[in-house]
Order: sequence, then structure tokens, then C-alpha cells
Amino acid sequence: MTDAAARAPYRRCPPLPTEEAETVRRQRRLRAIADQYATIERFSVDALCRVISTQRGRPLHVHPLDLPTSSGLNACGMWIATDVADHVFVEHRTSRFHQEHIILHEIGHMLCDHVTEDLPAGLTEALRAGEVDPGLARQVLARTSYTTGQEQDAELVASLILERVARRHARALGDADGRIGAILGINGD
Repeated sequence: MTDAAARAPYRRCPPLPTEEAETVRRQRRLRAIADQYATIERFSVDALCRVISTQRGRPLHVHPLDLPTSSGLNACGMWIATDVADHVFVEHRTSRFHQEHIILHEIGHMLCDHVTEDLPAGLTEALRAGEVDPGLARQVLARTSYTTGQEQDAELVASLILERVARRHARALGDADGRIGAILGINGD
């Protein structure tokens, strides 16, 4: 370090521009949400659904979403919250892994406190009675849209939960592999 550099006054890094600072705050909040839920013992999407149901104090129902290709809607999932239950609709003509990711995405909307448009009265009543009419669900799906930011947040929460669970499982498997290797005397050490 030169003498001039040593004598220069200490200067803090300039603050991030407002939009960038907000993005960093949002990402930290979403990571904290993912961290909280990815640590469920014996994690599964079903177990997470039970935890969310308990925390929200109401049932969380998962239903198949059966959209005909002729509908022109390119959706694979949606969440509808009523005053008595949460309903997640999931495309059923896809892999189990993709279905679980869709469910996590919709749960991400719940965890981020996203709001949907007003529901048609017929759908609200059908959901309360436990009678889900796919025709009504398609109406809501066609009419309901989340802001791009909300979709990004829900997707990030879903991806972070999956990534953290996968990392935890990989560490557990790595520990087991190491112990087995030590017992068999085949570790690379």
C-alpha cells in the first residue's frame, strides 16, 4: 500500500441504487423463507403441505388441473385461497417432480402473501362445499394473473426450497458414503 493510499480517508461503498437495494432485500427475504421450510425433518411436499395447512389454520387441498389444450391457456398450476381453505391446482399430465415443483411454486405464493383477483361467487361457493368444478376453475385461471414480480418470487422460493433440500440430502448421503468407505478401507485419504 502506498503512503497516499494509507492517508486517504476511509470511504464507504456508495449505497446501492434503490431498485438494486430492493432486489437484494427481496432476495434475502425469499432465502429466509426457503431456509425456514427446507429444514422440515423428512422433507416431502406432502409434509410441507401439512405444515402450511397447520400454520394457516385451514386445510390445503391439492387438485388435478385438467386444462384441454384447446383452451389456449398455458398454465400448469394455480392457487386459490378462500376464507376456509387453500386450493392448489396442479397439471396432472407431467412428471411427479414437476408436479411437486408446481405445488412448491403455489405454496411460494402463499408464503409471500400474494393476493389473487376476486373470485367468481360460483367458484367460492363450490370450493366451500368441497365441489370443485373444473369449468369454474378455468374461468378463474383465465382471469387471474400475478404480477411478474410475484411469479418470480414464487418460483425462486420453490427453487430455493428444492435446492436446499437436495443439498441437505446430498450431505447426508456423502456422510454415509464416507462412513462406509472408512469401514471398508476404501476412502481416498
